[in-house]
Amino acid sequence: MRYRSVISVCLVVLALASFSACGSEGSDVVSDQGDTSSSALADDEGTALILDNGRNYSIENFEAAGYKKVTQFVLETLPEAIDAWYGFFNQKDFEIRIYPSHQVALDAGVEPAEVAIGKGAVPWQKRPPVRFDAYMVVGNVVMLCELEVASCEVLVAQLE
Repeated sequence: MRYRSVISVCLVVLALASFSACGSEGSDVVSDQGDTSSSALADDEGTALILDNGRNYSIENFEAAGYKKVTQFVLETLPEAIDAWYGFFNQKDFEIRIYPSHQVALDAGVEPAEVAIGKGAVPWQKRPPVRFDAYMVVGNVVMLCELEVASCEVLVAQLE
């Protein structure tokens, strides 16, 4: 069963890569198997992926998918977030930041995620240590991924 999950994830990643490569320049929106209710937007560097699948998740959904939560964050540094956790999945570190909706995750969660991966403008003198290299917005959640967006995609595939 686990072998099928790995193959499914690989196929999804390959499909996303091929759709991105085949699209016209500047067009990174990918429709998931023709379903207009789900779309993905990737950046050119491969450090961010936004997937609007119309779903709202809780930390329990991630735990059921195999995410091991370790530390719950104080939310004062994450405006509009309703929950935030540090933990791991498949021996990789993740932060899961939960917002009330996909739009709030985009509006309030993308900028802090870009700062966390070292892409965004840092509002203080010294840069924070970069622990995460990529992020993914899926539904109402902003996920920070240890190595690459594909790490997040593997976890998201387990949610389904």
